[in-house]
Amino acid sequence: MQETGYWLLNIVCAVVILLLLGAHMGVMHLDAILAAVFGITPEPLAWKNMVARGHSNAYTFTYIVLLATALYHGFYGLRTMLLEFFSGERSERAITATCVVAGVVLFAVGSYVTVMFPQGAG
Repeated sequence: MQETGYWLLNIVCAVVILLLLGAHMGVMHLDAILAAVFGITPEPLAWKNMVARGHSNAYTFTYIVLLATALYHGFYGLRTMLLEFFSGERSERAITATCVVAGVVLFAVGSYVTVMFPQGAG
């Protein structure tokens, strides 16, 4: 994929992050408003509600998509900034490899925690 394709994917990730974080803010932090308007049960941070979300495949999928898009968006931006300071093909390969490895490791850890949470939560 050429750099234009990576940039386009970065923009798509930004839109997905915007939508998912908007939903997150609505559900997790504007619970009183949602309860008043839509009758949704408040207290999203109550343990029973967290466990219920952890058992939901839709929430698990959403968390993993948010994790993937946030990691790509963040590491692509970091890579772009670092390439502004360090020029040369060798530096570009090292920076890209470091960002990819760090992103994959963080994605693996985050996905593992998200998928395994319901088993540990009861």
